[in-house]
Amino acid sequence: MADLIVYGTPVSPFVRKVEAILADQGEDYDFENINIMDMPDWFLDISPARRIPVLRDKSIGEKGAAGTIADSSAICAYLDRKFEAGLYGASAFDTGRAVWLEEYADTELAQPVGMQLFRPILFPRMAGKKSDIETAKKTWNEILPKHFDYLEGALDGNNFFVGGRFSIADIAVGVQMTQLDLATGTPNAAKWPALVRHTEAMKLRPGFAENLVNCKKILDRFIPEKVDLT
Repeated sequence: MADLIVYGTPVSPFVRKVEAILADQGEDYDFENINIMDMPDWFLDISPARRIPVLRDKSIGEKGAAGTIADSSAICAYLDRKFEAGLYGASAFDTGRAVWLEEYADTELAQPVGMQLFRPILFPRMAGKKSDIETAKKTWNEILPKHFDYLEGALDGNNFFVGGRFSIADIAVGVQMTQLDLATGTPNAAKWPALVRHTEAMKLRPGFAENLVNCKKILDRFIPEKVDLT
């Protein structure tokens, strides 16, 4: 058994974020699924914000809150430091830029992708109802384009967001864009070529690829085909 345990569900982009770092570093870990609709009491004790993922490092603590870290950003910072991964930039400015793009992805991008598109498509289907296509379509056509514009500009034609190298910024943006891709596909490549190229590259990286296979197995029952919102 591994020292590290990730608690969550593969379908969460924030879980994907943590798995991407662990895979990038070649680290073994165990995974324990958590029902986000009915979280067990023991999990709430280690996740006071009622969110996934939570990481446990058994080399520090095997029971209760000891050895646990909640929130993907905190977990990623811990893993970067623990394994000297170098995912937060080579210079002070690059560090600031990487952390900013991580925050942007986790909040400004994640909110419409998750709450206003992914969930309106998926959650009604899980209850045997029709997707809220109107909400999802409005998000796709009216809300997300400004975020795509910003990220296209941030890439500025490059393969990576910060310092010409793979960083937490690429992971954080990538997990949200691949979440979008699971439900609807990628945006218009003619309009956002660098962002689409980046997303396609992230889909092939360690951690991303394995997680997305698991996601598809879970989601195929409810979203067998990508939803056209154009």
